[in-house]
Amino acid sequence: MKKIKKLLLVLLTLSGFSPPSFILAQEPDSTISLEQNSDTTYLPSRGNHVFTSISSVDDPFVSTKFYLGFGIAEIVETEIPITIGEYSKTIKFEPDIFYSTGGIEFQYAIRNWAAVNIKAYGLARLGNNFLSLASEGVSAASVYSIGWLFRIAENEDLMFSGSIALQTTDLTFIDLLAQTDTTITPIDTLIGRQVVTDYQSLTTQADLRFAVRFSDVFGLLTKLSGGFGEVYAAENRSQFQYNFGFALSVDLRNWIHIPFGLGLGGTIISNDWRFNDAKPPVFTGNINIAFYNRNDFTLGIENYVQIIEPQQYEQTLNIMYSRIYISYYF
Repeated sequence: MKKIKKLLLVLLTLSGFSPPSFILAQEPDSTISLEQNSDTTYLPSRGNHVFTSISSVDDPFVSTKFYLGFGIAEIVETEIPITIGEYSKTIKFEPDIFYSTGGIEFQYAIRNWAAVNIKAYGLARLGNNFLSLASEGVSAASVYSIGWLFRIAENEDLMFSGSIALQTTDLTFIDLLAQTDTTITPIDTLIGRQVVTDYQSLTTQADLRFAVRFSDVFGLLTKLSGGFGEVYAAENRSQFQYNFGFALSVDLRNWIHIPFGLGLGGTIISNDWRFNDAKPPVFTGNINIAFYNRNDFTLGIENYVQIIEPQQYEQTLNIMYSRIYISYYF
């Protein structure tokens, strides 16, 4: 009888302690598996919604990421009047202008609430014939920026951040015409004229960024930016500059079950470094399609139209941009 009691006591002891130790060994593995299978771990997201933004509307997420992008652009068909001084005759033509752009960005999250951001990008503009060169000239620009991004508030549906940055810009404009002249004159009259103009600008910028998830399919991103520095105009004076943009984000994975995101929106910019004589403001309409092949990488193609009104012409120029980019989050 005593042996039976001892055996029962041993069985009860084993049943009381062995199963819990087995469960504890299994629970951490299952948790890790769920985290690794999540497809929104590194991408800018709230809940199951991955945000897709547009140019000039930076997302507010404090993360470590690398960005690389390239693009081209051209002027949509329009007519510009040019006066031929030797014959006192004005003609209209369609400028053939080619643009090439490129940029790189690296952001490093030093804390879960703060990140340092470094950007470098540029643009080159060239006319494909003499009239295009005479009317629009040649321009090249390089822009460098370093700043900080700080998280202000967040919950399961929104992210709100602010940033401050210092930006330096080098611009070169080659204009065959005088600053306010739209007359093509003999080549000897170009002697003594300032054909090449260089600008150097140092600007301090601060902005507020906001992202909100309405559902697993729809979200919204906004950015309001302000800064003080030199504008790219003939007088090259310092003044306040602003930039506002928004983007409606559509996560197609949660709608029609394909690994794409869609960004639709626009921006208003007080001054654009692509032109030295643009009247403010400059309007842009954007559409961006991004492909997500895993939880840390995106490949996107964006098209947008920029509406610019040069000061020396009455016509409005519509410029169509196309860019391709990759973003890697880690």
